Amino acid sequence: MTTWTKLTGDFDFFQGYYDVHHRELKERLAGCDEWIEYDGTTTAHTYFDGQISIDETRFPTKGVYGLSLRLFDPETRQWSIWWISSKTMTLFPPVHGAWTEDGSRCRLVGEDTHEGRPILCSFEWSDITENSAHWEQAYSEDGGETWETNWTMDFTRRDTPPPALDVPKVTDDFDFLVGRWSFHNRRRRPVFGEPHEWYEHDATLQATTYLDGAISFDEGWFPSEGFRGATFRIYDPETKTWSIHWINSKRGKLESPVVGSFGPDGTGVFEGPDEWEGQPIDVRFHWTTGTDKAAWEQTFSNDNGRTWTTNWLMEHSRIE
Repeated sequence: MTTWTKLTGDFDFFQGYYDVHHRELKERLAGCDEWIEYDGTTTAHTYFDGQISIDETRFPTKGVYGLSLRLFDPETRQWSIWWISSKTMTLFPPVHGAWTEDGSRCRLVGEDTHEGRPILCSFEWSDITENSAHWEQAYSEDGGETWETNWTMDFTRRDTPPPALDVPKVTDDFDFLVGRWSFHNRRRRPVFGEPHEWYEHDATLQATTYLDGAISFDEGWFPSEGFRGATFRIYDPETKTWSIHWINSKRGKLESPVVGSFGPDGTGVFEGPDEWEGQPIDVRFHWTTGTDKAAWEQTFSNDNGRTWTTNWLMEHSRIE
């Protein structure tokens, strides 16, 4: 049995429910000094024993959601943070950085664009207490020489879950997965070539949704394999497709996505390019949905999709 070692507690302070006061510049990088103020709420959770932090932010006056996905890289000891708005349902470019040694401040920087112009974007956390925190975003268009703060959030802890937004639900595709499951794994070794063998192991999974079903997230425990795995799924309401990213606790990275959708029979097929041991491959996921039973299959192709090799099968049984 694997004993998990806690690698970070950097964002443990942020777990729970918050009221949020926002201040935003009316125009960014335009010499504007007019600020717009409004209120919202946030719910935050951590996963992988602190290595993943996710928060869902609600903007009642705008009728939209936002979500932050934070991943801790155990090798570099740095965080990467992606932002998603329900307006676009796409991952904004990530920012990267780390907390100071005393844990009082965290600054993260990444490349982005604003109105078609390349910029640097920074996130900064500070003023951390048991029941409050401060966050701000700034842009630089001169390579980091000067910065303009354009958005601040002040968080105050609340005791009760915030209400959901009164907006139309865009999908329930992965609602079937919400809850706790045990699952039996059969895996091919090696994934390509002969001779090969199949080995088996058991695991458990806890799944939830965010943005009223438009983001699906699950965390899996693989005790005999020595790692945890998570899946982060984003729904595009325009194309009606899902982008599915895998996260391995040993790597702390958002892997290349597979993209696809569910058919009328409830079977989901998702496919995308990837790399395996230095060679380009195609990856395909199959989901067979169910209330108390479900199944997932992974196949690889190393000949541009002419042939496919199944290398991982999961059979899910609901626990609760």
